[in-house]
Amino acid sequence: MKRFFIAVTAVAVAFSLSACGVSSDDFEAAQASASSLASDKQALEAELAETKTTLATVQDEADTLRAAEDERVAKQEADTARKAEEKKAKEAAEKAQKEKENKAKEVTKRQLAQIVKNPDSHVDENVIIYARITQFDSGTGPCTFRADVSQALVGKYDYEHNSMFAAGDGISDCKELDDFVADDLVKITATVTGSLTYDTTIGGSTTVPMFKVVKIKRS
Repeated sequence: MKRFFIAVTAVAVAFSLSACGVSSDDFEAAQASASSLASDKQALEAELAETKTTLATVQDEADTLRAAEDERVAKQEADTARKAEEKKAKEAAEKAQKEKENKAKEVTKRQLAQIVKNPDSHVDENVIIYARITQFDSGTGPCTFRADVSQALVGKYDYEHNSMFAAGDGISDCKELDDFVADDLVKITATVTGSLTYDTTIGGSTTVPMFKVVKIKRS
């Protein structure tokens, strides 16, 4: 029954097209063209979907590259700012040291005795003194040494005041002391930093003046 209906419909369509002046060949050609257009549309839709996927991938990659570039630029700016701050701090330290050198003065025997007696009352005073380094080893560390001091250049064993000196950061960065060892006779431009109490090798403790080295050279 269904086949009969389709056949009747086809005959009716054929008669209708014939009545409109459209041949069956033209109809079949139109059908083939419509089918081709539908196929082309599907292909274009598939290509469009693939293009959208590719664009999304490219956008993700672009976002990743942009984030990496932003991070690189931020790091570079931070490094530049850090170097500028380090340079500024170094210049300020050099200026301060130069000012201390310019302000430093040689002291009399009495003035040195007063500093030794009460170093905490002479903090930040800049002086020029002479010394014999008495201890500069693993016990003192690379940036600290013990020395006997005097207000002037005297005989090797005539330096009378036991004192402590520190240079650089006081821990490991003190290149100005690289050339010096125990028993060297030196001329030191230094800043009084106060008093220091330490344990002695024979037991007990002793308190001595503490100086920060501004400039040092062999005398």
